[in-house]
Amino acid sequence: MHCNYPLATQTTFQGQSIPDTTVHWFRLDALRLHDNPAFVDAVKTDGNFKAVFIIDPWFNANYNNGGPQVNVWRFLLEALHDLDSRLQKKPYCARLNVLYGQPTMILPELYKKWNVKKITFQASQVSSESMKHDGIIKILSEQQNVQAVSYFSHTLYDPANVIALNNGRVPLSYKEFRRLMPLMGKPASPIPEPHPMSLCMKAPPSELVPEPEGKIPKLQDLGLSDEFALYTNSWVGGETEALSRLSSFCSRRAAIPNEPVHWLMSKDTLSPYIKFGCLSVRQLFSQLLQFASTSSKGQELFELLTKNLLLREFAFLVGSSSPKFDVMEGNSLCIQLPWESNNVFIQAFRNGQTGYPWIDAIIRQIRQDGWAHFLARQSIAVFLTRGYLWISWVLGKEFFQEFMIDFELPVSSVCWMQSSCSGFFCTQIESYDPCLVGKQIDTDGHYIKTYVPELKDFPSEYVHQPWKCSSLHTEASWLCDREQYPKPIIDVCKQGELCCKRVQSIMKALADVYGVE
Repeated sequence: MHCNYPLATQTTFQGQSIPDTTVHWFRLDALRLHDNPAFVDAVKTDGNFKAVFIIDPWFNANYNNGGPQVNVWRFLLEALHDLDSRLQKKPYCARLNVLYGQPTMILPELYKKWNVKKITFQASQVSSESMKHDGIIKILSEQQNVQAVSYFSHTLYDPANVIALNNGRVPLSYKEFRRLMPLMGKPASPIPEPHPMSLCMKAPPSELVPEPEGKIPKLQDLGLSDEFALYTNSWVGGETEALSRLSSFCSRRAAIPNEPVHWLMSKDTLSPYIKFGCLSVRQLFSQLLQFASTSSKGQELFELLTKNLLLREFAFLVGSSSPKFDVMEGNSLCIQLPWESNNVFIQAFRNGQTGYPWIDAIIRQIRQDGWAHFLARQSIAVFLTRGYLWISWVLGKEFFQEFMIDFELPVSSVCWMQSSCSGFFCTQIESYDPCLVGKQIDTDGHYIKTYVPELKDFPSEYVHQPWKCSSLHTEASWLCDREQYPKPIIDVCKQGELCCKRVQSIMKALADVYGVE
C-alpha cells in the first residue's frame, strides 16, 4: 500500500509505546461517513485513528422544559449505533467512543491519553456563540501541540465565501442573498468515502475491532423508557437509512399529488437526516440535480426543493453571524414586540388543548411524531403569535426545539420571526384562520381525527368547529366525546381583529425601516 503521508512517531506513556493518534470528532450535525471532508482528512493518517462523539450537557441544559423529548433522543441514539456499525467495517475497523461532558474538558484529556497529534471536526454553523466555541477548542488543542482542523460541510456553501462575495457583509435579507447566487455558482460536489487502498491507518492487532472507551447509552439510561412506549417510530435514525431513503426519494416525492392533504402525514421527508447530518445536503442537492434532467416533473421538484435548501442556507448564514439570534433580547434583527404573557394560553397551546381542532391536531402530531408539515407549522406559529394569542415567538421556537426531530436553530428562528412579524417579513401578511385553513387542507377531517381522537366519530361537517354541533344533530357517543374536548380558549373573530390592528399599527411605525409605503 502506497502512502504519501509522513510516518507516524511514537510516544512512551506509563512504560508503553503509543503511536501518534488522529481523532475525528463526530458532532451532533455530522453523523455520517459520506461527504464528510473532516472524516476523510482524519482517516488518511498513518498512525492510530479514533472516532469520538461527545454528549454535551448543553444538549439538555439548553431546554427550558428538561431537554429534548424521546423522539429526538431515539433518533440520535439510532444514528450513533448506525455510525458505530459502519465504522467497525473495513477499512476503518474502529469504534465510536461516546463520552459525556463538555468538549473543552473531555478533549484535552483524550489528547494526553491517546497521544493525539491531530483532531478533525465539522465546523459549527448553528450560532455565533457555537463558532466562538470552535475557536476555544482550537486554542486548547494548540496549547497541547495538537493540530485542530475544521471543515464547513453542513450547508451547500462555505459561509465565509458567501460573505466575501458580498463585500465582507452578511446579507441580512433573503432578497439580498439571492442576488449573490450568480456569483456563488453551483454547490461543490459531495466527496465520496476514501478508497481503502488510499488509507494507511494502523489496523488493530489481529484485525480485532477494539472495544470503545465509552458506549452509546440506552433510552433507559436517559430515563425515557416508560415514555418510549407511547411514541410511534416514524423515522429510523442513521446514515444507512438516510441513504436508503434518498435512493428513491425523488421518484416518490414527484409521485405525490400536489395537494397539502397528502403531505400532512407523509413520512418521506429527509429533514431529520439533514438536521443530524446523517445525510449531506450536498448529496441531496446532487441527487435532485440528477433527477431534474429526467423529466419535467423532475425539474419542478428540483426548483421547489432547491428553493427550500437556499432558504435554509440563508438562515444558517445570517443566524451564525448574528449574536442572540434565537431570542428577543440582544437580537438586533428582531423587532421587540410587546408580547403578552398568559400561562393559560401557553399551556393550552403546548398540550394541544386550545379548542381548535386544526391547531390541536398539529401540536399533538409534533408531540407524538416529532414532525409536522411546513404549512401546519406556519398555522400554529401565526396562531400563537401575531394572529390570535399574542404570545412571544421564542416560546414557540422552544416548543419546536423540545419536540421536533428536524429542529435546526437558525432555520426555526428565521421562520418564527417571520411568522410573528418580528423580522424577515414582507408587506403581504397572510391570515391563518384556524377553522378555514383546516377546512381547506383537511376537508374531511381525517388528519384531525387521527391526532384528536376525542373527535374521531364526529361528522366531517362539524369536526373543524365541534362547538357548533348541537345535541339535535348528534348521537350520544358524539356528545360524550365532545364533552372530553375543550372549548375554544379564545374567540378567533374578536382576538383576530385585535391582533390585526396591532400588526397594522406596528407595520406603520416601522414603514421607513422596511421600505413599506
